[in-house]
Amino acid sequence: MKLNPEKIQAYCPEPVAVCLYDSIDSTNNEAKRRVDHGIWLYATTHQTAGRGRRGHSFYSPKDTGLYMTLSLPLSASAANVQKITCAAAVAVCEAVSSLSGIDPQIKWVNDIYVDGKKAAGILTELVSDSDNRPRAVIIGIGMNLCTERFPEEFAASAGNLGDIEVNALCGTVTAKLIDCYAHLDDNSILEKYKERSFCIGRTIRYTQNEIIHIATAIDIDDGGGLIVEENGTLTTLNSGEISIMIG
Repeated sequence: MKLNPEKIQAYCPEPVAVCLYDSIDSTNNEAKRRVDHGIWLYATTHQTAGRGRRGHSFYSPKDTGLYMTLSLPLSASAANVQKITCAAAVAVCEAVSSLSGIDPQIKWVNDIYVDGKKAAGILTELVSDSDNRPRAVIIGIGMNLCTERFPEEFAASAGNLGDIEVNALCGTVTAKLIDCYAHLDDNSILEKYKERSFCIGRTIRYTQNEIIHIATAIDIDDGGGLIVEENGTLTTLNSGEISIMIG
């Protein structure tokens, strides 16, 4: 499992500055440290301090997964981090489907599921310059490919995307994500997101203001928010985490 910049670039229709690492603390951390102009890709097959949303860690063992961050110039339409995350989820699913027989689903807002288990996660962050002005958006994507052992706390819920060639996957995800990012205002991206939803129509559990709610996921709004129904009342979730109720 060896990353190669020329092989990755071959899948991209436009030039991308590629930085590869045998091992690194976190590709998102590196993107934050660099905050380069233009389009930059940071990728590795081993992270020592992988990060997920809301302060969670992302298990990133050596040579069983792909961990990458794409840094993109901030545009006027890119203020909605949640919508960017939705676009990234679509890009990952389409890349995986094009390279394998797997058809992943999306658990709102940032998790990629295969056979009911989480196989990839996305962490989107805005980065500011020294004057605290937003300068770039970085999109971190951690993908389990053939990981056999997971930490006990989430071993039952973790899965894999399969044995996909890493350069093809890295390059295809990059190309599709750049395209999705350029068309954030196109409603077709959210339609694709909804088509792959692991949540819509299912009973979910979430916590808001320290109150546990049990609701039905109804739809995704134009900003990427999850519309849920509880006792006849509709609510739109724009942050937080949900759990899918089984049974």
